[in-house]
Amino acid sequence: MPTRALPTIGFVGAGKVGSTLARLLVGAGYRVGAVTSRTRAHAEQLAGQVGARAVGDLAAVVANADLILVTAPDDVLASIVLGLSGLSLQGKAVVHTSGALDAEVLAPLAKQGARVGSLHPAYPFADVETAMAGLAGATFAVEAADAGLRAWLEALVSALGGRVLILPSGRKPLYHAALALASNYTVTLYALAQALLVSVGAERATADAALNGLLAGTLDNLRAKGVPAALTGPLTRGDVGTIVAHLDALGGVDERIAALYLRLAVLSLPMVEARGVDTVLLQKLLDEFKAQSEK
Repeated sequence: MPTRALPTIGFVGAGKVGSTLARLLVGAGYRVGAVTSRTRAHAEQLAGQVGARAVGDLAAVVANADLILVTAPDDVLASIVLGLSGLSLQGKAVVHTSGALDAEVLAPLAKQGARVGSLHPAYPFADVETAMAGLAGATFAVEAADAGLRAWLEALVSALGGRVLILPSGRKPLYHAALALASNYTVTLYALAQALLVSVGAERATADAALNGLLAGTLDNLRAKGVPAALTGPLTRGDVGTIVAHLDALGGVDERIAALYLRLAVLSLPMVEARGVDTVLLQKLLDEFKAQSEK
């Protein structure tokens, strides 16, 4: 497999991820040979945007590409692998963009001569236009046992202005869980905080403004200072009284939220210790509340 010339790319899937990557890669000098999708109209729309052929089957994608990017949803990946496994893939590369599934799901295609791997952008694809504007600088997790394919994927990420994270085999679920904690459940925490602010009389817009400013400042601190220096609040001050007040107030609203607050506080203690704060009283307090909650 050549590693210097840019491979012609085929897309299986024309949703948000596929559309974003295809358009950005064409802008970076790559050629998209063919696009297929469960919805023909989506394939035709994306093909028209990137100067590619909209095709109706996997064989046509393989015939018109060196590197096949499977950007379809996880729940149809098995059927796509089944469809590709009946084709001659000698000299081709097949890479999926699932965050949770590792490259092993493509192993049957190696028997047909394909080099296989995965490429996952650690970025929230809310819509195509937003993703196209924001993807530069994102980290891409790369799995590829073959050196030539790995070089192709690293060059592709570089062309997109991204950063490469090489994942060892079998570690994809843990990697994806880390992203879910940081991104998905930030939205959950935001929603809980929003509801609490509304419950004390804030208008929805006012609550959002307060939380958006707070989160923006937190992200700025993380970029500038990193962990643990970006952590602020009563834990970092050893302010036991405030934490007691928080737990009492939350317990009066929803014991589940109080339990979540308690667990997050416990998990934050190593960072607090790293800041040089004496955590003996904090640990004692949190242990007492945990014992009470378990009665």
